Amino acid sequence: MGDIVPRKTLVKQGSQGFGGVVGGIVLLALRALNPVASLIVGGIIALTGLGISRSPEDRTVGLITLAAGAITAVTAIPAIGGLAGFLMTVSGIGLIVAGGLNLYKFIKGYRNRL
Repeated sequence: MGDIVPRKTLVKQGSQGFGGVVGGIVLLALRALNPVASLIVGGIIALTGLGISRSPEDRTVGLITLAAGAITAVTAIPAIGGLAGFLMTVSGIGLIVAGGLNLYKFIKGYRNRL
């Protein structure tokens, strides 16, 4: 048996895990868009991220959203779209793996509390 994990840590691990898995799935789905849709959707996501990043406590989330939107829009450019698509695929898989690890830690810590 392990030590009881503090509630604040469990909440952080659970939310990071869920956010990582969902974010990775969204990045992989955005990778599959056609060029016109990726320009439109990427621009909307980038502008949303720019709006979110104005708040000091949400700056990191906003900048990550801005970067995801910019990379999504760049996939429509033929010259560098392949590299951007590769980065989106690797990032999506990485987010899913990191989110899965955080969810594992969350479940393990939650079981220790029971």
